Amino acid sequence: MGGGERRTGPGQHAPAQGAGRHPAGGRAGPAWLAVPRPRIVKELMSRVVIVGGGGTGDATAFALRKRGFDGEIVILSADHDRPYDRPYLSKEFLRGEVDVPKVFLHDEADYANERIELRLEQRVTGGSLRDRRLTMSGSDAVGFDVLVLGLGGTPRRLPQMPSAENVRTLRSLHDSHELRAALRRSSRLLLIGAGFIGAEVAASARQLGKDVLIVEALPVPLQRALGDDVGAAYAQIHRSHGVDLRTGTSVQEWHTNAGQVVAVTLSDGTREEVDLVLVAIGIDPNLELPQALGLPIAGGGVQVNQALGAAQDVYVGGDIAYHDHPVLARSVRVEHWEVAKGQGRGIAASIAGGDTPYTKLPYFWSDQYDISLEYRGHASGDDRAVWRGDRDALKFSVFYLRDSVVEAVLSLNDAKTNEAGGKLIEGRRRVSAAALEDPAIEISELLGAAAS
Repeated sequence: MGGGERRTGPGQHAPAQGAGRHPAGGRAGPAWLAVPRPRIVKELMSRVVIVGGGGTGDATAFALRKRGFDGEIVILSADHDRPYDRPYLSKEFLRGEVDVPKVFLHDEADYANERIELRLEQRVTGGSLRDRRLTMSGSDAVGFDVLVLGLGGTPRRLPQMPSAENVRTLRSLHDSHELRAALRRSSRLLLIGAGFIGAEVAASARQLGKDVLIVEALPVPLQRALGDDVGAAYAQIHRSHGVDLRTGTSVQEWHTNAGQVVAVTLSDGTREEVDLVLVAIGIDPNLELPQALGLPIAGGGVQVNQALGAAQDVYVGGDIAYHDHPVLARSVRVEHWEVAKGQGRGIAASIAGGDTPYTKLPYFWSDQYDISLEYRGHASGDDRAVWRGDRDALKFSVFYLRDSVVEAVLSLNDAKTNEAGGKLIEGRRRVSAAALEDPAIEISELLGAAAS
């Protein structure tokens, strides 16, 4: 490695103060923001380096320009492709309804026009916060004044998963491109895992006329996140569309021939022939770099304050951010695309305007078949689920309450209620479960009661 890049400007010796300070111990809290940082002085912060070319990184870069930041912006992305809109990968792009140009978040020219330096296929191996420098694999070191980490995660693999050509995971545009081609050739897809990615791929495969077998270890899909009743309704939706969903089941044995998985033996004793396998059992957050930099690790991610700061002039967003959420009054880590993008914009606000608490509620959506699912807030497994609407017609919302306070709302084909539910979450007032269940009572009335 050579001598590396020099950071420009006096920011080498005069970093801005007050960002991302941590208490001596215990849970993250508002004390981190006791001394807000003043608005950015551009000559003191001449270079923002963003590691990760996903939703957080891309949103941070473009939002900084919209906020008037005039210094250098560098995105270091390990991906082969420029940033893309990840929800397409399991839906429209996978089904062949849109092609590659539609998937990209921005045209190549947009990065040049906004003076955002996008470096692809870059591997950051470590660095020093004290020296404000990142070490790279196969290239010179990179200096920074402000560091943003949007590292995402790596798909989990099963312990005994064979290295067969037709066993795949889905994370990148390249993965989706390969899966799309393989899906065209296949007749029966085995999906391991009935979470949101697995379910979206299942719906896409069924729309393409493929036989789909889902193997899910839990008694009902998404049991920990959504509870038994919602998970059961979710399972019924897929079964009604011809998916063979086996819950409480796992793969016990893989049968291969000529480098391909041709069948599996399941824990229920059945042998099932398949010609394509997708393992969709979640991700492991990419924490190697944060650990190497000495950032605080908690909750399966990097502990960040209300303004998404992890250390002085270091910000973290997306899958790896364990965020001290000022509305929910607890730290949460959410692995969803809309959250990653929103936190990127929040990081830009903190960099450009002084540390600003990021208050937007976690939100995500998923379209499967003719079902539109929306979710706001953050529920825990022991929250009380209160239903509102018509389950049989698949137009309902479920409110998740803790001590009579709405923590989250999930809606199927019920966008208006979901939006109103978000306002109930933000209100942080006690609400009657009986009133939530009663369709004769408008949510607007409950908003007034919650605010009183």
